[in-house]
Amino acid sequence: MDKYIRIARIYPAVLGMFPTCILLAMCMGKWFPQYQTLIGDVKWILCLIGGTALVSVSVGYLVSELFKETSKWLFQYPLFKKDETEMPTTKMLLWQNAVISPAYHKQIAAKVKATFGIKLPTQEEENADIGMAQKVIIEAVSQIRQNCRGDEILRQYNIEFGFCRNYLGASVWSILFIIIIGIVNIFYGWLSWWVLSIALVLQVLLMVCCYRLLETRGWTYAKYLFATFMGKK
Repeated sequence: MDKYIRIARIYPAVLGMFPTCILLAMCMGKWFPQYQTLIGDVKWILCLIGGTALVSVSVGYLVSELFKETSKWLFQYPLFKKDETEMPTTKMLLWQNAVISPAYHKQIAAKVKATFGIKLPTQEEENADIGMAQKVIIEAVSQIRQNCRGDEILRQYNIEFGFCRNYLGASVWSILFIIIIGIVNIFYGWLSWWVLSIALVLQVLLMVCCYRLLETRGWTYAKYLFATFMGKK
């Protein structure tokens, strides 16, 4: 299995649904009380392992795609815009942001022109039409990505970004399932409310942390992308 698919898609899907898996495993003890007399406390171990295995096996391409698309629409597009105009790779090459020095900016522009024949906008051109400037930068960045595709460290940064993004999508569904379990629990009383509360709060906190990391990983990727491009001969 490809490393990106395994780490950036499958792992976040499994980890994101893990709290729900544990809750369902605990509920299984209530659904089948006869296990109490048959195997005693071992039932909890078997339920947990069995539940986790079911989730792990069921998380295939379709489910990971669902989590990815959920994260894109709820987090990535609002944060970076669907047309990539707010992506760190775009913002770094805008004169108005002053993220990099003017000298480094000019060096990148010169190499982009020499390598791909694309002229990055000057500061005056950007001020006159920032929308057009962003489109040119996005086209240039796409070519830079292709040019640096074989770099292993850059690939690792891309995997880290993908992991954070896809984990957010999995977390949304996990929180939804925890809430559903909580609603059903009102009528059946399978679980203690403190267990559900801890699972919900923990999942929300992890999602918030991952959301903060998403932008950080994006900027790290952008900086290394241009550094890699400038270092290529």
